[in-house]
Amino acid sequence: MLKSSRLLKIINNNVTLRWTRLQNSASDVTQSSRQKAWLTARERYKNHEHVYYSSVLETKWKSSTPPASVNSQFPHDWMDDYEFYEGGKSTDSKHGTPDASIPASTVPCSGCGAHLHCSNISMPGYIPSEIFNGRSQQELKTIICQRCHFLNHYNIALDVDVPPSSYVDTISRIQDHFALAIVMVDLLDFPSSIWPGMQHVLGTKRPVFLVGNKVDLLPRDSNSYLNHVKHCLQRSFIQHGGGDGLNIKNVSLISAKTGYGIEELITQLHKTWSYKGDVYLLGCTNVGKSTLFNILLNSDYCRPEASELVRKATTCPWPGTTLELLRFPIFRPSDSRVYQRFKRLFSERVERASLDKLRREQAQKTGAVAAAQPESQVGRSFDRREVVNDSFSMAAGTQPITSLNERRAEYREARWVYDTPGVMQPDQLTALLTAEELAQLQPTTMIRPRAFRLRPKMTLLLGGLARMDILDLSGSEKHYDWLKVFLFASQNLPVMIADTLQAETVYKRYLGTPFLGIPSASGDLEARLKRWPGLHCKDKDIVVSKSGRHEGRLNCDITLSSAGWLGLLLPDNSECSLRVWTPHAAGIYVRTPAVIPLADRLVGKHIRNSLAYNTTMPFVFKK
Repeated sequence: MLKSSRLLKIINNNVTLRWTRLQNSASDVTQSSRQKAWLTARERYKNHEHVYYSSVLETKWKSSTPPASVNSQFPHDWMDDYEFYEGGKSTDSKHGTPDASIPASTVPCSGCGAHLHCSNISMPGYIPSEIFNGRSQQELKTIICQRCHFLNHYNIALDVDVPPSSYVDTISRIQDHFALAIVMVDLLDFPSSIWPGMQHVLGTKRPVFLVGNKVDLLPRDSNSYLNHVKHCLQRSFIQHGGGDGLNIKNVSLISAKTGYGIEELITQLHKTWSYKGDVYLLGCTNVGKSTLFNILLNSDYCRPEASELVRKATTCPWPGTTLELLRFPIFRPSDSRVYQRFKRLFSERVERASLDKLRREQAQKTGAVAAAQPESQVGRSFDRREVVNDSFSMAAGTQPITSLNERRAEYREARWVYDTPGVMQPDQLTALLTAEELAQLQPTTMIRPRAFRLRPKMTLLLGGLARMDILDLSGSEKHYDWLKVFLFASQNLPVMIADTLQAETVYKRYLGTPFLGIPSASGDLEARLKRWPGLHCKDKDIVVSKSGRHEGRLNCDITLSSAGWLGLLLPDNSECSLRVWTPHAAGIYVRTPAVIPLADRLVGKHIRNSLAYNTTMPFVFKK
């Protein structure tokens, strides 16, 4: 009896299991697992007509690196930060009280170079009369203007009236001087950060050092990627206003943020230029001139005692922080000093090599992007101070040394490094953006390429800043279905792919929303959108062709002004027609060869039921 009951239980279990399998198989006949996954993927887009892909919907998009916080509240007690403010004086203006009857000074602001005054709030160099009035020249040399003060302490950019012609007039002073020009270019924004009038300012015979900044943010697609970037930079500079290139004495890639390449740049300056004349830092806005000025100020290129007395230039993400010329004296590279510096660099060589090896191993094992970014320390070979009177021995009658006295005998024949104002290039978008939008636009870590499969009649939208339409894709032998597109931009910029025929409708529907990100506004969004110029395209479409065997190398780059760029990987023996849009059709160029030609190494596999590929580490250590 016991055996028969066990047998019945086994039979019932088998019957139940088979019945469950039959039910599952019946449902699988109607829907496979791939069909279910496809339906789930399309479910996300049921309320988003004509949209094929959105980074917000696909990944529940959040910024990988939060944009820099921008303080929108104006501090009313900001004048208390100044030593010479007596306090207790009521004023109706949050900017302090201007007084046009008090003449302006001849003392420049040590942050931006504008002459200090208290006459007009909207003019560069303004300080309230409560602080400015009654100050001696020596005291004014220790003060920075209101605009620099707000940038440094509150991360607020105040508007000042500076006509574009004044920038050009200021930097045109180099035409009458025997001087070396260090032309800086933003490696994330060229050729849009190459000023087309640079050849007119420099002339054909002036020696030029071409410096590409922000190299730490470029993806590493091979061990020799820096040599390729140098070649692309020099070629683009010659093509877009740099003359014939014969006066280019050196091409350097640096990171003014991490210090990479600075020591090598100083070595080349000593070797090529020595102490022949002054040195001017030139370039468009927001390429990093002031940051390089500050790091050279605390290096072997500056006189040791001046490093303590010359105040650093104001730096921030907003363009146009430097309004006049700033300068520091160059330390003469005599034979003994060059040898002393060589001994320091040689002694640090083993330590630097071991640190680089350690960072490389850490990047390979953990995938830490920060460990793969080029980085270097900028040291000093000479004492910072010479023998001077103690600044605090007031009982002995010695006055504190708080600023550099350029009238001293040792500075009369000195050579100087000048930080010049940046010129706004017409192809740059930074003038259209607010402080919050600029913080979202600029990457803070090494760029991770994002890859997509785009078919003809598809449109890629990069935020509200740029748009690319795939008009046609064909080949001599067959018609191709899709091409691979690589996006190089900040991870904070969302991506959307839509139907080209409905792209304008989709753009207007999502403009001002998190689906496109920029433009945005924390306050009156409607007013912000009214000021937004929209997107415009060039008169002619772009045609890109690919002939020969496929080698896994990108065919070209399509630059999108300051927003970033797109790399195209076409099928073999094919031709593609594109239409690219940006505000005022600015900054649209076809760049060949591609800056990161082996970007296909830096993305993962294609995501099923999606137009995107998986993102991986933005670096590799192989040939």
